[in-house]
Amino acid sequence: MMTLQFVGLYRHSVARPAPTASLDLKPSAFDPKEKVWTRFPPEGSKYTPPHPSCDFKWKDYCPVVFRTLRKLFNVDPADYMLSICGNDALRELSSPGKSGSFFYLTNDDRYMIKTMKKAEVK
Repeated sequence: MMTLQFVGLYRHSVARPAPTASLDLKPSAFDPKEKVWTRFPPEGSKYTPPHPSCDFKWKDYCPVVFRTLRKLFNVDPADYMLSICGNDALRELSSPGKSGSFFYLTNDDRYMIKTMKKAEVK
């Protein structure tokens, strides 16, 4: 169930409407303080899908940076969304990294997602 929740959250982050990403990023875009909080109520909202879990919040760090990287490397948004958020579940790699972060790999082996702890973000 956690992987399904994670996919829904990631889908929300990637698909969130945003201004067209410029390849000229300001240094402030890389600041860990540059984040977007989203509340996910179980019944869903105008911006979030319904889910079977309790109410929670999701923090998306440096969203403009990651959107710009995808644009810079000509990653098609629709293909990316299918790879990350399609019907196939993400695979959790069996061993967390040295930092204790978890790694997830898409079913097509194109993308890897790494979770981060606060200390590592800083």
